[in-house]
Amino acid sequence: MSETVSRTPTDGSTLDLRRPEIDWLRAIAVLLIVPFHAAMIFAFGYYLHSGDNYKPLHYFLTPFFPWHMPILFVLSGMATWFALRRRSAGRYAWERSKRLLVPLLFGTFVLIPPQVYWQRLSEGKFEGSYLAFYPHFFDGTWPQGNFTYAHLWFIAYLLVYSLVALPVFVFLKREGGRRLIARLAGLCRHRGGIFLLAIPMALSESLLRPRFEWNFVIFNDWAMFTWYLLLFILGYVLCSDDRFWRAIERDGRIALVLALITMSLWFSRCVMELWVPHDYSAAWTLDAVFCAFRTWFCVVAILWAGAKLLRFSNRLLPYVREASYPFYVLHQTVMMGIGYSLVYWDLHVLVRFALLVLATVIGTTLAYDLLVRRFRVMRFLFGLRSRPRPGDPQEAGPRVVVLEHSASTSAH
Repeated sequence: MSETVSRTPTDGSTLDLRRPEIDWLRAIAVLLIVPFHAAMIFAFGYYLHSGDNYKPLHYFLTPFFPWHMPILFVLSGMATWFALRRRSAGRYAWERSKRLLVPLLFGTFVLIPPQVYWQRLSEGKFEGSYLAFYPHFFDGTWPQGNFTYAHLWFIAYLLVYSLVALPVFVFLKREGGRRLIARLAGLCRHRGGIFLLAIPMALSESLLRPRFEWNFVIFNDWAMFTWYLLLFILGYVLCSDDRFWRAIERDGRIALVLALITMSLWFSRCVMELWVPHDYSAAWTLDAVFCAFRTWFCVVAILWAGAKLLRFSNRLLPYVREASYPFYVLHQTVMMGIGYSLVYWDLHVLVRFALLVLATVIGTTLAYDLLVRRFRVMRFLFGLRSRPRPGDPQEAGPRVVVLEHSASTSAH
């Protein structure tokens, strides 16, 4: 069960709870990355060229886009609020830099090159051993070249967000920021008021998307950069006043209905390929507003469902909480190592898809458990805290690990 800690809050919120649903939701979202990335292989040959182009798996992928990455960024912002309750801004910046930058560098130079190697082999663009390929990993940047941080783009963005948004979070903890939070929370006292928090996202999408395509490289990527930064900040804001959570619990069913309606419309449009040009027309503005509110309906509905169904703890939760981050970092390398052979087996595409998902989950879990969690050096390289030695003091109170521990795909 969740535990309440009776400390006096310092930022105007009475929310000082262990919120296990944040960890559960993060773990579920990270686990869903495996079938998502596996489906991309068989749907349109991303990562490995299986040659299937299986349309049903393309449809399977479509519903992920509006909510998967947004909920991960929101959860990251929420967990940041918990982290800053116990840390100064300087300590927070140092810890986030260390726990994000080290895995990003390690992953980019150690875990990503094998992925590119297997992909180039499957494309027939390279022949030879991995050792012969490794120097070519630095030949140009993706997609024309080989150098990329691939699925670790999320860590790169979260690292930048953690530092860029820190002055905003510091401001929100001060008197002026608390007044702003109180005004926003006051709006959410009214039925449906929580949905108004999507307005900044609608403005961002309508103003920036026509000029900047999403490219996952941070630079000259201001539409995507701003979209996810707003979600990250909104996650922090939701934890800053209890009235936001009461609004989510009150309006969650409405959010779920609206999410299902807007997602159905979105899915139908994708199937019929009814696209609106990215310009500053009225049609695009309406479409941008629709997309922003569709995403926010999904986020609120997921948070509501998490609060209803996942606010509990058990013996598995500490393991899942810690495993989420390294699981994300490892999973795509494991998947491509297995998939390089498996995707060409003479089996139905859905059988190969299911086998790849199952083998990736098992293989990644074993890799984490046997190679990462037990060794201090590997824990450091994967952004985990050192395991406490017998007799070391334990950190007391609620602890939610910031979702520097997350993931998704470069195709989101």
